[in-house]
Amino acid sequence: MKPEEFVDTVVKQYQAGKGIFKSKVNAEELVPEDLDSIGRSQYIFYVLQLDYAMKSQILYKGAMLLYKDNNTFFTPVNISQLTDVSLSEYLKQYLRPRYINEAVKRFKLNTQVLNDKYKGDPRKIFDDTTTCQQVVRRLKDFRGFGPKIGNFFIRTMVNTFSYDYTDINSILPPVDVHDVRIAYILGYTDSDQMTEKNINHVKKLWNEACLKSGQSWLVFDKALWLLGSEGRPRSNEDVIKLIDN
Repeated sequence: MKPEEFVDTVVKQYQAGKGIFKSKVNAEELVPEDLDSIGRSQYIFYVLQLDYAMKSQILYKGAMLLYKDNNTFFTPVNISQLTDVSLSEYLKQYLRPRYINEAVKRFKLNTQVLNDKYKGDPRKIFDDTTTCQQVVRRLKDFRGFGPKIGNFFIRTMVNTFSYDYTDINSILPPVDVHDVRIAYILGYTDSDQMTEKNINHVKKLWNEACLKSGQSWLVFDKALWLLGSEGRPRSNEDVIKLIDN
């Protein structure tokens, strides 16, 4: 199966809710339903920046529980007034990031930038922009919002708030270990190592496959994450079974 054929199949199965895609547990679906628009954007902003070096479902489950216990936690006002020690305890108890000091630093520094430049509203990062590349440049001001987390944030915000950019396909999909492993299993790459070279190769691979198939990477990336993270296939046969069942 060519990469573009795989993309087309995965997206259609995802949209039909078949196989591993019956349960939608992406970041977009794990935002508390009772939040208003600015609240959703703040929740996404804070939770997604910690989605690295840990199992995503642990993070999202912990975030939902923390919100249930303290529904003002994921706001710039709250983060600004917490001491580093207090913030650290919250993160350890609920979100459990692997690198707690880095997590605290990100929350604090990024809150300051968000307040100073965007009045505490992540939606304003997208205001007065005509291209997605403008958003990418703005995200460089935030700690940790590089090609993976930054593009993941863009994907989630675009899917949540329906921002429309004609250059959206110039943004390469964020790639994690699951995406690389699936590309390797399917024979699209000769390595499953998380080297910069291989990661960039896989990014371009999926980007080009989405373009050739006519499918949006904004949808394919969600489906691919579910396939890799929730399905954890070990072979080509596993991939097919997870998609079809």
